[in-house]
Amino acid sequence: MYSRIAYSLQLTAYSLFITALLLTLPAHAQNVTYNLISPLPGGTNSLSGENIFPQYARQLFAFALSAAAVLAFGMLVMGGIQYIASAGNESILKDAKDRIWNALIGLFLALAAWLILNTINPALVSNDILIPKINSPAP
Repeated sequence: MYSRIAYSLQLTAYSLFITALLLTLPAHAQNVTYNLISPLPGGTNSLSGENIFPQYARQLFAFALSAAAVLAFGMLVMGGIQYIASAGNESILKDAKDRIWNALIGLFLALAAWLILNTINPALVSNDILIPKINSPAP
């Protein structure tokens, strides 16, 4: 009984979220300038024009790839220090090797995501993403 109630609440919450998202779509079609309170590192302080979301998505994707590379490097360093400091303890040595492999796998997945998107359509990872304007009929 509890799972049905929880499922119903989740379905209602998702429906409300999607409805709210769809109701705000016309507001994003305007030619406005957004001044970001906290811009992404390497991004701009303001976004303007009709294609604001693609500009922000590009910045977010570049930031996510950079963060993945920095975190993978940090995990590699931490795994290397743990490996050196294990002093022959097999369990710590195994944890260090697992940490190093997991960091390499994560880095590979991030780079594979970029490679797949670049192979499918280079415009997906370039600065040329444009969403065409949809003209709605006047009421």
